[in-house]
Amino acid sequence: MNNYINKNIQCPNCHHSIDMVIDQSQSNKKVYDDCPSCHRAIEFNMKINPYTQSVSLSINNDEDGLF
Repeated sequence: MNNYINKNIQCPNCHHSIDMVIDQSQSNKKVYDDCPSCHRAIEFNMKINPYTQSVSLSINNDEDGLF
């Protein structure tokens, strides 16, 4: 069974298109990464429903609380 899905998001800062591969077998998590184009921090909130195998991905660019 393939537990990986592809998601395409846009950077909330520069609108660069970013391809992500998400493992649906993982639990909900919050991940921080930098945009490969503008290098600003992005907060990814992943909510994974194991019963429906659906992924909800929200992004945030609020850097005030990161450091």
